[in-house]
Amino acid sequence: MDFFTDCEVMPIFLAQSDTTAGFLCADFVKLNAIKGRLKSQNTLLTLDSFCKLKNLVRIPQKYKNRVRRSAKNTFIYSGKHALSSNENTKLAIRVVKPHRLQEASHADFLRFFPFLYSSSANAHHQMFHLDFALQKVDMVVLDKRGLAESQPSKIYKISNFNLKCIR
Repeated sequence: MDFFTDCEVMPIFLAQSDTTAGFLCADFVKLNAIKGRLKSQNTLLTLDSFCKLKNLVRIPQKYKNRVRRSAKNTFIYSGKHALSSNENTKLAIRVVKPHRLQEASHADFLRFFPFLYSSSANAHHQMFHLDFALQKVDMVVLDKRGLAESQPSKIYKISNFNLKCIR
């Protein structure tokens, strides 16, 4: 059975990422449903390596070093990418790199999957509540850091000519 083709068995994980406690799943529609968002709302894609990133999107030459060296940053790529044939779609991707020992566990977890959609572990426009998060997930991934809300990643919109800070 393929993990990404059978939507009913795709588990929703609760894990402490390198930035904040979050839900992770291979199906962004399931993530949006448990958070109470529109089903079509864009969701962040997380990866563990730049090799996987290169298979999904084309990084403009001007920003390759910045993307490679960035830590705790999300980049929104516009245009055609591997997950959609539409020319006008946007894809928000964050590569989790183990800069320190505490972040290595989340990158190691992501290594088992081609990619996972990620969202903060709270209801839409609400603060983090552990009880809410535990009720909504299928599996909890714990490490020595536990689960806590902290600063989210910075978001940049990247194009061939501009880099704009969104959050």
